[in-house]
Amino acid sequence: MRFWISFIALTVWSALLPVCAVAKNYVFDASQLGENVSNADIALFNQGRQLPGTYTVDVLVNREHVGSENIVFRSRETEQGKSGLEACLSVEQLSRYGVKVEDHPGLTGTPDENCADLSAIPQAQVEFQFSSQQLLLSIPQVAMRPIVWGIAPESLWDDGLPAFLMNYRFSNTQTEYKGNYRSRNSSQYVQLEPGANIGPWRLRNNTAWHKSQGQPVRWQKSYTYAERGLNRLKSRLTLGEQFTPSNVFDSFPFRGVMLHSDDTMVAASMRAFAPVVRGIARTHARVEVKQNGYTLYNAVVAPGAFALTDLSASNSGGELEVTVWETDGKPQVFTVPWQTPAIALKTGYLSYSVMVGQYRSSHSEGEAPAVGQVTVMYGLPRSLTAYGGLQATENYRAVTTGLGASLGRWGALSLDGTQSDQKRNDSKNETGASWRLRYSNSVETTNSAFTLESYQYSSAGYNTLSDVLDVYHSGRNDNQRERSKSLSTVTLSQSLGDAGYIGLNGSRETYRNHSGHKDSWGGSYGTTIKNVSLSLNWTQSHSRHGEQQRNNSLFSISASVPLDWWLGGNTRANYQMTSPSSGGSTQQVGLSGQAFDRQLNWNVSQSWRSVKNSSNHSTGMARLGWSGNCGQLSGSYSYSDTSSQTGMDAAGGIIISSEGMTLAQPLDMNNGVALVAAPGASGVPVNGWPGVKTDYRGYTTLSYLIPYQQNTVSLDPTRLPADAEITQTDVKVIPTKGAVTRAAFATHVGGRALISLKRPDGQVLSFGALATLSSKDGGTSGVVGDGGQVYLTGLPDAGQLMVQWGEGQQCRADYLLPGVKAEAGLYMTEAVCR
Repeated sequence: MRFWISFIALTVWSALLPVCAVAKNYVFDASQLGENVSNADIALFNQGRQLPGTYTVDVLVNREHVGSENIVFRSRETEQGKSGLEACLSVEQLSRYGVKVEDHPGLTGTPDENCADLSAIPQAQVEFQFSSQQLLLSIPQVAMRPIVWGIAPESLWDDGLPAFLMNYRFSNTQTEYKGNYRSRNSSQYVQLEPGANIGPWRLRNNTAWHKSQGQPVRWQKSYTYAERGLNRLKSRLTLGEQFTPSNVFDSFPFRGVMLHSDDTMVAASMRAFAPVVRGIARTHARVEVKQNGYTLYNAVVAPGAFALTDLSASNSGGELEVTVWETDGKPQVFTVPWQTPAIALKTGYLSYSVMVGQYRSSHSEGEAPAVGQVTVMYGLPRSLTAYGGLQATENYRAVTTGLGASLGRWGALSLDGTQSDQKRNDSKNETGASWRLRYSNSVETTNSAFTLESYQYSSAGYNTLSDVLDVYHSGRNDNQRERSKSLSTVTLSQSLGDAGYIGLNGSRETYRNHSGHKDSWGGSYGTTIKNVSLSLNWTQSHSRHGEQQRNNSLFSISASVPLDWWLGGNTRANYQMTSPSSGGSTQQVGLSGQAFDRQLNWNVSQSWRSVKNSSNHSTGMARLGWSGNCGQLSGSYSYSDTSSQTGMDAAGGIIISSEGMTLAQPLDMNNGVALVAAPGASGVPVNGWPGVKTDYRGYTTLSYLIPYQQNTVSLDPTRLPADAEITQTDVKVIPTKGAVTRAAFATHVGGRALISLKRPDGQVLSFGALATLSSKDGGTSGVVGDGGQVYLTGLPDAGQLMVQWGEGQQCRADYLLPGVKAEAGLYMTEAVCR
C-alpha cells in the first residue's frame, strides 16, 4: 500500500511540476518516501523529466483519437538546453494517422532508428502528456489527407495476405414416408467455395455435389473467375464467369473479360442509387440480401429498425430476398420488390463497363454465342447525366441512349430508348424499340422513398438479349412466348419512427399477344413495441387472359414476444398466421432461445393447416444449432401427417497463409476477412460474435468487413487468459474487396510477478527506476517502488530485466519465477541487479 501511495503521489507531482515551475521551482523531498530513497534517486522527477522507454499511450491527431499503441520514447535536448522525451514515430504510423507522407519526403528517418522527422512538416507539433499518457500531434490541415466520408484514403487500402481460403457446407437428410407405401430416402449435398488471394488478384469458384437415393450423382459449377481491383481507375478487371452490370441494359451472365468501374471504391455521396431495404432486427443479427440466388449484402445490424442503403443489385428489377439471421435462432424472411430508378450522377463522375466473351445461358442445351457490351454514364453540368450502351451478338444488336436529370428535392428523372435488331430461330428478322421512364425520390427528413418505372414497347419486334439467345439456342418456339406491351411498377416506403415502417408496391403488365393484363399490389407494416415485434404483410394479384380471369391474395401476421425475464436465454414466443385466398390458412406457434454465451441456439414449433372439406394437417419441427470457433453445426427433426425428416448440416471456412492454417466459421469471400492474430491469447471472443474466439494459437477470423472503409476489430479484454495481456483492444483494418487482412494485436504472454530488486550489496534498488523485460520483440515495463519492488506482466519463466535510473545509470537482473503462485495469481520473487 505504501508503494502505491508513493507512486500515485509521484505521478501527480511529475504532472504538476512543469506548471508550478512557472512561478517557482519546487523539489520533491525524497525522505518522505522512506529511508531507502535518496534525492539522487528521484533527480529526474525533480527536473520535470521521465525515463526513456516504451509507454502505452493514446494517440490524438488534431484532438481526434486515432488509436492506443506502444510508442518508444527517447531522451532529447530542447533548444533551451532542457531534457525531455521524444516519441519515435515511423512514416507508416503517420500515414495511418492520415498524414500525407507522400508530400513530405523529408519525414524518412534514419535506417537504424526508423523514426520520422516531424520537422519536415512546417508548423507540426508533438507533445507527450506523461500524466495522462497521451501523445498529442498537431498537424496542419494542408498536410492531412482530406476526409471523405464513407471511404478511406486510397493509400491505406490493404490488399491483404497471400492466402488460400475456402468455404464448405455439408448437409445430410433422411426422409421417411408414412402410409401404405412406406419408404425411405436419403440425400447428401456438398458445396465448396475455394479461392486464392495473390496480391490484388482474387480467384473464386463455386462447385456443388449432390447425391440422392436412386438418382445419379450431380456436379454443378456456378462460376469460376479471377478478378482484381484497379485502384487508380476506381475499376475492376474480371476474367471468367460473372454478370454484367444492370445500370443501362438488363444484367446477363457471361464467360469472358470485363473491365468496369467499381462504385464501392467511391464515396457514398457519389454512388448511383441502390434499393433501400428496411426491417426490424430483434437481436444483434446478420442481414443477408439475395437476388436470383446470389448474395448482394451480408452484414451485422444492431437490435431495432435498420435501413440498408448500400446495396448493389445485379438486375434492373425484381425481388430481393431478405433473411435476418437472428442470434436467437429464429430467422426472419421477407421479400422487397424494387425497380432501378432514375440515373443521376454528379458532374464529372464517369461510370462504364466493357465486356467481351460468351453468353452463359442458364439452359444446358445449345451453344454459347459470342457477345459484347459497352455502357457509359457521365455526369454533365446542370445536374444532367448522359448515358448509353451497345450490345452485339451474331443474331442480335441493341443500342440505348438516354438522359437523366437530378431535380433536387423533387428527386431524379431519366428517359431512355432502345432499338433492337435480331434474327429469330426461324431466320426471320425483327426490329423493335422500347422506351423507359424512371423516377425516384428519397426524402431523408421523413425517411420516405418512392420509385416509379414504366416500359413502353412500341412494336412487337422488340426483344432483350436474353430473350433472343435463350430462345434461339434452346430450340424453343419463340411464337409461344408472351410479349409485353407495357410494364409499370411503383414502390413506396415510409418510416413511422417509433411506430415502425410501412411499404406499398404495385405493378401492371399488358401483353401484345392478347388483350389480357396482370396486376399485382401489396403492402407491409412492421413495428417493435417494448421488445415485442409485430409485422403484417398483404399481397393481391389479378390476371386476365381473354375470358379467363384469376385472383390470388395472401395475408400474413407474425409476432414475437420476449420471455427471457421468465425463462432466460433470450427466449421468445413466436406466432405466425398465413391466410391465402385458396388452400386453407396455416397457424404456427413456437419457442426459440439461446444458451452457452449465445453459441447454442434452439427453436421448436408446431403448425396447423386447415383445409375445407378435409381434416386439419399438422407439422412440427425442432432444431439445435451450435456456432463454434471452427465452424457451425446444426441438427433438425420435423414431421407431418405423411412423413418425417431428420437433417444434419455443417459449415465452416479455412484460411491457409504465412500465419499457418486457421479454421473458422463461414468466410465472407466477396467483401473481406480479417485474420485476427493475438499469439498466445487463446479463447478470447472477437467483436461479440457468437462462437468467434481465438484458437489455441491465438488466431481466428472476422468476416463481413466493408471493403475500402475502416473496420474495427475488437478483442474482449475481460476474457483474456490469466497469463496474457494485450496493449490495445481495438485494431482498425481497411481491406480491398475480397482481401484477407491481418489484424495484429500486441500480446504479452507469461506470468504476473512482483519482483524485489536489490543491488549486490543487499540494498534495494532506487525508487522511480524503470525496469524493462529484455526481449527482441520489446518487453513489458514497470516503475520500481520505494521498497525496490516492481510489478510486471507477460513474463517468461526465466529472463533478464534492464533497469535504468538517474543520469544514464543502469543494471541488469536475471530472474526465475517460482513454481507456486501467491495470492491473486501473482509470483513473488527476488532478483539481484548487477
